[in-house]
Amino acid sequence: MITKRPTKKIIGAKTREKLQKQIKAEAKSHWYQISEIKFFEYEARPYQVLMKFGKGAVK
Repeated sequence: MITKRPTKKIIGAKTREKLQKQIKAEAKSHWYQISEIKFFEYEARPYQVLMKFGKGAVK
């Protein structure tokens, strides 16, 4: 059985500062930011960003 590891994920936070802390923590696990921080007014975690697993961020 082959299981695939996710290569992209969206992380979110209630404030921009908390999201930036989370981005730094994820970078230690080789997850890199590949999009700008976006704000979605009606979401539970309105600040969100797309992350990619691998060697460095490619934009």
